[in-house]
Amino acid sequence: MCKKFGGLGIPNLRELNMCLLGSWLKRYQEGGEKTWKLLLDFKYNTSDPNILCSSSRGASNFFKGIMWAAKAAKMGYMWKIGNGQKVKFWEDNWLGSSSLAIQFWKLYEIVNEKSHTV
Repeated sequence: MCKKFGGLGIPNLRELNMCLLGSWLKRYQEGGEKTWKLLLDFKYNTSDPNILCSSSRGASNFFKGIMWAAKAAKMGYMWKIGNGQKVKFWEDNWLGSSSLAIQFWKLYEIVNEKSHTV
């Protein structure tokens, strides 16, 4: 809490950590062909289908932290459609305020190909 509100001026470290990890998530998304991004892609198979769906089991503490931030960001995160390989058509939030599976649940229930990407 801020000193002017009667606190000691110590920042909330959990929120600060979330912001830092969120900035790494943004750097990852904009990383292009940088070596550190390619290394993460290879090690954690993040391209199948995207980093928000990658498993953090057996991962480093850094990657587990990024996955923690990714789960929190997923609520307000919207994908930008690109080459058609990373964004899940039904499950990812890329159109509107939620995924198409949530917006059109009755349609989603009868679809055969739920894991296709756009």
